Amino acid sequence: MNTVVRQKTSTPLEHQLGSHFQALAQFNSTEALEASALHARLRGEIESVLHGVVVEEFAPRHSKPDAAQGSRAVRAAAWNIERGLRLDEIISTLGTHPLLRRSDLLLLTELDYGMARSGNRFVAREIAEALGMSYAFAPSYINLSKGAGLESRAAGENAEALHGNAVLSRYPLRRAWSVALPNGKDKMRGNEKRLGSQRAVLAQVEHPSGAIRTVSVHLDAHSSQRHRQRQMSVVLDFLDTLEPRLPVLIGGDWNTTTYNSSRALYAVMGFFRRVAMGPSYFIRNHYLYPERWFERHLFRELERRGYRVRDLNETGAGTLHY
Repeated sequence: MNTVVRQKTSTPLEHQLGSHFQALAQFNSTEALEASALHARLRGEIESVLHGVVVEEFAPRHSKPDAAQGSRAVRAAAWNIERGLRLDEIISTLGTHPLLRRSDLLLLTELDYGMARSGNRFVAREIAEALGMSYAFAPSYINLSKGAGLESRAAGENAEALHGNAVLSRYPLRRAWSVALPNGKDKMRGNEKRLGSQRAVLAQVEHPSGAIRTVSVHLDAHSSQRHRQRQMSVVLDFLDTLEPRLPVLIGGDWNTTTYNSSRALYAVMGFFRRVAMGPSYFIRNHYLYPERWFERHLFRELERRGYRVRDLNETGAGTLHY
């Protein structure tokens, strides 16, 4: 299911698939693509990239915990950094913000590796190296185009053409895994064609308080509430197979919007339902509390499996935007 390596220059995610992107993009469904002779010929290399995990250690070997938070506290931050388009500002914020700069763990989603839209930079590596942290990066997609909307006009061409999620740590990472999640929609339909699916990246962290497993996961936006629960269940099922049993910290962008966005019609119908319920009422009681009703199945499953959701989250607080 995963490949773990430690290198300082190249990575096992580098590939020779770029010359085939135009031909691969001619297919209008994943089913048609996977039935083709071209895909059969390239399947091994595609799967090697999509199942890969890159791990590198930029953290000092004997990192000490922040005295202000104590040796047993674990400080973590989750952030969807939108491909790393403003990477220099992101690095500056993570390194200077009075709270973020003290993070033991960063659970980051939407990171590019070799995409023209973000300057063909390896976003996860650059953040980790600048902050002196270890990182594990797992690609979710091999992008057959430069992206959607204005991204398609980005200067230059894609290099590795990868997009995924990462865990960064001030402390050593001992193991890492990549877990594929079922797609909410066919990623070969539409203009932004991609190979792959959303993935969770998991890493075992040697924290001063003891070993812990941490997960950065990005659930599908274009999906139903039940599908997002299903994706989370896949992650939890995988965690249940790992030995020895360790404390687990899960975070990321879960897209718990309260909407069924698997189709435009469902999203529009959902919007008018919320208007009928009263915009002010819905904002106060549901947008900021997805666990109360519309996303209850996901959150209740976490609690049923023993995860502490309520006392580790500030319910009713919106996402902090930069």
